[in-house]
Amino acid sequence: MIILETNNLLLRSLASEDLESVVKLNSDPEVVKYITGGEPMPREQTLARFNFYLEHQEKHQFAIWAVINKEDSLFIGLCGLQFLENTENVEVGYRLARAFWGKGLATEAAKACINYGFNKLSLPEIVAVIDPENIASHKVIEKVGLKYEKMAYFYAKDLSYYKITKAMFLDSLKEKQ
Repeated sequence: MIILETNNLLLRSLASEDLESVVKLNSDPEVVKYITGGEPMPREQTLARFNFYLEHQEKHQFAIWAVINKEDSLFIGLCGLQFLENTENVEVGYRLARAFWGKGLATEAAKACINYGFNKLSLPEIVAVIDPENIASHKVIEKVGLKYEKMAYFYAKDLSYYKITKAMFLDSLKEKQ
């Protein structure tokens, strides 16, 4: 089921046929460098995470979704919204195959998810947590309007914590008009 459409991308619910694409994505040490320390994610761990995304979608009507390149209909990564570990905060997250880095697609997907979170889900705020060394991801999250707040401990490591409120989001839209 297609959730979001942008100029270049479709974001849709994950389906069982996406599992092998997610396994391949998570087996690239560069893609998971700041998630697993560069160690390819074992298939069992990817399967558990994949099932978590499916259950999250079923339970909350949002999750991390498949990112499809409109040009060739290929699966190119993951992006979406999920509850931040052990909190009631919703975080935006993304992970794209290396061939699609540096093209603005992570920014495009994240921006669409943030818009969805505020306009469809009526969230009061959206957060992101990023490895301090992941410069590219910091740039993406800042481009879509999140502001650095603090260092925080999530997913068993110290991470940069960013936030955008609905009011900040609406103000940014007014500025663009």
